[in-house]
Amino acid sequence: MSVWPFKTNFSLIAENTTKFYMELTTRYRERFPDDAALLTTAGILDARNYVFSSPPQIEITDIIELARKCTAKGENYTPIRKLIRSSEMIQKHRQRKLSAYEVLASYDDSEESPECTDEVFDFVFGLEMLLFKADTKFSPFDIEEACRTKHRTIEKAITGTMKKYNVGKGAFARATTTFMEDVSQEPLRNRLGILP
Repeated sequence: MSVWPFKTNFSLIAENTTKFYMELTTRYRERFPDDAALLTTAGILDARNYVFSSPPQIEITDIIELARKCTAKGENYTPIRKLIRSSEMIQKHRQRKLSAYEVLASYDDSEESPECTDEVFDFVFGLEMLLFKADTKFSPFDIEEACRTKHRTIEKAITGTMKKYNVGKGAFARATTTFMEDVSQEPLRNRLGILP
């Protein structure tokens, strides 16, 4: 029996966040000032039961900061997915006694899916950690380690959703439309920099 009762939630969270991301990207992209605002909105939509609870279990500012961090190009940020893969390679090559240069030179990013960018993966990974932190009593370290062990599950869920999801239909489309069009959501849209 697994210690992590939410084992299937790794893929569920990734799928749901990706569906909101695809709805926003496909139908409302021109209303977002940047990718950080778009990712933030996808995260808020997926985590809405945690964000809009009283008191909030996850602060909107935490999601905003996560999205900014994941989209900060050229600011000494190494994507989490690359760090995970590098650490896996180091473990695999330790027994062969390769130098750090040889390990890094052997890095092959051909495994990476073109659909699942570093920014999207890192955001979903971080959002999963925020959600599990709100839902469990596990330490942040244990939650991060659990997410790291499931990074392939997370990436496959993102990629599979991007390939198969039918934008504009169903509950995710309706929830996205409500958030983007409802007058009651205008203050939050303004806070996120979403254009009318």
